[in-house]
Amino acid sequence: MFPRIRLLLIALLLFVTALQAVAQKKLPSAEKVVDNYLKAIGGKKSAGALKDATYEWTIQFNDQPFGTARLQRKAPASERWELTFGNGQIISATNARSAWELGLDRQLRTLSGPESAATKLRAALDSSRLVGFKKSNVLARVISLGDLRSEPAYIVEFSTRGGARFQYYFSVKTSLLTKITGDVKKTRVLLDDYRPERGILEPHRVRMNLDGPGELTLLLQSVKYDTGIDVRVFDPPAATENLDVAALWREVIANQDELDKRVAEYAFRQTETDREINDKGELKKETVKVYEVYPLPNREPVQKLISENGVPLSAEKAVKEDKRVQEEFEKAERDKEKDEKKVAQRRAEREKKKDEGAEISPFLKVCDFVSPRREVLEGRETIVFDFRPRAGFKPKTREESLIAKLIGVVWIDPFDKQVIRLEARLAEGFKMAGGLLVSLKPGAALVIEQTRMVQGVWLPKFAQINLSVKVLLFSGGDYNKTIEWSEYRHFAGDVKDYKVDAPVIPKP
Repeated sequence: MFPRIRLLLIALLLFVTALQAVAQKKLPSAEKVVDNYLKAIGGKKSAGALKDATYEWTIQFNDQPFGTARLQRKAPASERWELTFGNGQIISATNARSAWELGLDRQLRTLSGPESAATKLRAALDSSRLVGFKKSNVLARVISLGDLRSEPAYIVEFSTRGGARFQYYFSVKTSLLTKITGDVKKTRVLLDDYRPERGILEPHRVRMNLDGPGELTLLLQSVKYDTGIDVRVFDPPAATENLDVAALWREVIANQDELDKRVAEYAFRQTETDREINDKGELKKETVKVYEVYPLPNREPVQKLISENGVPLSAEKAVKEDKRVQEEFEKAERDKEKDEKKVAQRRAEREKKKDEGAEISPFLKVCDFVSPRREVLEGRETIVFDFRPRAGFKPKTREESLIAKLIGVVWIDPFDKQVIRLEARLAEGFKMAGGLLVSLKPGAALVIEQTRMVQGVWLPKFAQINLSVKVLLFSGGDYNKTIEWSEYRHFAGDVKDYKVDAPVIPKP
C-alpha cells in the first residue's frame, strides 16, 4: 500500500515539474507582455502621446470614507502624490534627480539608497506607462506565470543595475496590469475596475498597503490629461531662508586639500564587491575581495589582498602578496623626495590658478542648484540640494561635458563643510569621439558616502558605481561595483611605520 502511494506521489511530482517546464518554455518575452498591455489600454501610440495626467481620488479605509488623494504624473519620470486626511496631509514626489516626502509631522525627508532607487524606478515606469522603458536603461524579464485571485498572470520584473526592482502582474486573459509588488516597504498594489478615459483604460479602483496594518482603497473620481503640469511641481520645497549653496560648495572644495592630507594618516579595510548583471537584470557572477589598505603621503595607497569570496588567501598566495606589498613600501621610500616635489609643484600650480581667478569648480560652472533645504540625516543636520545642468551651458572640456549630463542630489554637513552623501546619474548618454572611444548609456549612476571620525576628520564609508559602457567599438559590458571602507586606524602614515610594525586588521 505505502510503496504504491509513494510511487503515485513521485509520479505526480514529476508530472507537475514537467508542466512547469513546459509553461516556462512558453513564457513570452517582457517586451511582448508590455506590448500586449499597451494594446489593451488603448494603443502604444495613444499612451505614448500623453505628456502628463492628474488623477483625483477618494480614499476608503476599512470600507469607510477616509480622505482624498491627488496624483500627478509627467513623462518621462515624475510623479507626485498628495494624500489628505482628517489629521493632515502626506506629500511625496519623485523627479529624475531625487525623491522626497513630507509627512504628517511636516518634516521633509529626501529619500536615499534603495528606497530612493526603488521610488525613482516606479515613477519612471508608471509616468511613462511603460512606453519605451528600455530606452531608460530599465531591465525586464518574465520571471514566472503566477496566480492572481485564481487568474493566471505573467509576472514581469523590472529592475535597474543598481538593484532596484518591482514585479508587475499582467493578466493573461486581459493583458491588463493587475498587481505591483516590491521589496522596499513591502509594496503591494492591486489595480482593477478598468474603464475608458478619453480612449485610455484606467484602473478606477486601487488598493495599496500601508506601512502599518491595513489597506487604503482609492476610488477614481476624475482624470485630466495634458494640462501642462509645471515640472517644478515635483521639486522638493526649498527652505524659507536664503541658503547660498554656491558659497557652501566653495568651502567644501577648499576643505578637500586638508582632507586629503588627513586621509593619508589612516590604514583601513576595503571591501570590493563586483557584480555582473545580464540584460534581463539577472545576477551572473559576484566577486568579493577584501584588502588591507595602507595610504602613503603623496602617492597611491598600497593594497594588500587578504581574502576572496570570504576565503582567506592560501599560505602560498599570502607570502607572495606580503612580498609584493613590502616591495611597494620600499619603492615609496626610495621615491619619497621625488613624490614630495611633484605634489608641491601641483599645489603651486593650483594656487597660481586661484590667484588668477581661473580655479573654479567645474561643478559650479556647469550646474544649477535646485531646492536647497535643511534636513536631518542619521541624526546630523544637513543642507540638501538637487543639481542639474545649467540651461544653455556649452562645455569646453571633456570633464565639463560629462558633468553637463549629470543630475542628482547632495547632502552636506553645514558645520564641517563636508559632503555626507552624493547620488548622481547620467540623464543622457555620454560619448567620447562620437562613441568610437567610449559610450555610456543613460542611467549610469554613482553614489558616495562619507563618515565623521571621533577626531573630526571625514573619511570615505561607501561608494557604488553601475554603468553600461561600450569601449573602442567593442561590445563593452555592464559594471556594478560597491566599495566599503571600515576599521580605520590612525597612524603617522610614513612608510617606516608599515615596514617596522604594519597595522594588524582583524580577520572577518
